Amino acid sequence: MPPTRGWNAEVTSASGTRVIVSGTHMAGGRITVRYLPNGPELVAADAGDYVYPTDVRVNQSGTALLVKAAGSAGGLSDETWLFEWSLDDRRLVSKARVEPSVLPPECQLQKTDGL
Repeated sequence: MPPTRGWNAEVTSASGTRVIVSGTHMAGGRITVRYLPNGPELVAADAGDYVYPTDVRVNQSGTALLVKAAGSAGGLSDETWLFEWSLDDRRLVSKARVEPSVLPPECQLQKTDGL
């Protein structure tokens, strides 16, 4: 069985906000952020049934968490979604369904896959 892609990493935004980013590429998969040292845990990206996180990155300026989710929505049609979460404002900035061919390649899966 191939390894399940997952994320569990501490990220620091450009302004110094520290969060733990967690999630998995599997049923019920979504990406959560837990603000340190004892802030709330919030859902940053949840694309719904059968559409799971496949890539998680921090933007170049260090202000946003970017999540790609892909799969077969409801088991019927292939969908790819992009989420942008503001690390400092603690909110979803945008969610858009996109054509996957316009996106850069995903980060390679490694034994200890982080961001």
